[in-house]
Amino acid sequence: MGTSGIIAGADALRINLVAAVDPSMPRASGITTYVISLARELSLLGQQVRVLGLGSGGGTIPNVEFIPVTGHIRNSAEFVWALARFLRRRREIDGIVHAQRPDDLLAFHFRCEFLPKVVTLHGVHGVHVAARRGPAAAALYRLAERYSLRRTDAILCVSPATLNHFQHCYPHLAGRLRMIPAGIDTRIFKVQNTQAARRLLGFPEDGKLIAFVGRFEPEKRPDWVLDEFRSLRRSHSDVRLVMIGEGSMAGALRGKLSTSGDPVSLQSSVPQDVLARYLGASDLLVVASRHEGLPTVALEAMACGTPVVAWPVGILPDIVKSRVNGFIAHSEHEFRALIEEALYETSWMREQCGASVAMFGWEKIAPAILEVYREISS
Repeated sequence: MGTSGIIAGADALRINLVAAVDPSMPRASGITTYVISLARELSLLGQQVRVLGLGSGGGTIPNVEFIPVTGHIRNSAEFVWALARFLRRRREIDGIVHAQRPDDLLAFHFRCEFLPKVVTLHGVHGVHVAARRGPAAAALYRLAERYSLRRTDAILCVSPATLNHFQHCYPHLAGRLRMIPAGIDTRIFKVQNTQAARRLLGFPEDGKLIAFVGRFEPEKRPDWVLDEFRSLRRSHSDVRLVMIGEGSMAGALRGKLSTSGDPVSLQSSVPQDVLARYLGASDLLVVASRHEGLPTVALEAMACGTPVVAWPVGILPDIVKSRVNGFIAHSEHEFRALIEEALYETSWMREQCGASVAMFGWEKIAPAILEVYREISS
C-alpha cells in the first residue's frame, strides 16, 4: 500500500514497524493485531508509518505504507534472513525502527547502526523457543536476544511480569525498560447484545457458549480446552464451544471433532470485527496457556462484556477481578471448577466487565509509545 493521502504533522516521525505479519490476512495472533493497530493509531496521530512484513504487497491499513520483505516464511529465522537481504538491497531506511522480537533487529544493528531502535517484548519468548524447538535453539535465541537488547534504545514490556523478568536478566538495561501494555480497539471491541450476536453467527440464542481464541499450538493448550469442554458436557448438555485460530494442531483437532459429534465450532482466523462478534456472543473466554506476555484477546473479551477464566499470566492477575470480569485459576482442578462457576453460578454485569479494561484503549496506549519514540529520537 502506498502513502498517498497521508497527512503528516510538521513534527511527524518516520516509524518503521517490523514484524512477520501480513496485513491482508485475517488477524488472530496478538502480535499481528498489535502491529496493525499501532500502525493505524500512529497514522491517525499524524506520524509517517511504514510496516516491514510479509505478503505480496497488499494491505488494509489506511495511510500506512506496507513493504513485504518476503512472501512467506516457515519459521522466525527465515524472517531474520529476509530482513538482512532486504536491507542489503535498500539503503534508504530512515527514522525509528520498532520490532516485536529482539532477533528481528539483528540486521538493523549491523546495517542501520545509528537509527533509534525499539522492541516490544510480548512475554518471555525464550520459554516458547525452548518448549517448541529444544535447548539448543533456546540457547541460540538467548545469544541473539542478549546481543540485540544491548543495542536497543527502548525496550517495551507488555506486562509487569515481563518487565520483572527482563529487569532480573538484564539489570544493566533497567534504564531502557518500561512497561506499556498492548492496546485494544475499543471502537470494535465493545459491549453488545449477546442474543443478537448469536443470531448473526448462527448459534442458538439459549444455552451457554465458551470461546477459545489463539494459535492452535501446544503452548496454547487447545487440546486441553477441548477435553475440559467434553468433561463439562457430561453434566451440562446446554454448553457449546467455539475455537478460533490456526496452527500445527488444527488437523488433529478437526480429526477429534469429526467423529465425536460434539457441539464445537472450529474456525480459522477471522477479521477483528467478526472476532468481536464471536466474543460478544460468548458467555466465557478461556485462556489456557500458562505463559503469556499479555493475552490481548482476554482484554478484548472483557471489553465486549465477556468474562474470562485464565491462569495468572501476563497482566491478568492485576486486571481480572473475581466475579467482576472473570476468575484467575491456580490449579487445573480449580480451573475446571471456575469454568462451571462462571457459566452457571455467577451473574455477570456486561457493562461493568467492559468498563474494567477501558484504560487499554489504543487511544491511550499509542500516545505513550509515541512519547518513547520522541524521547529516543531527540
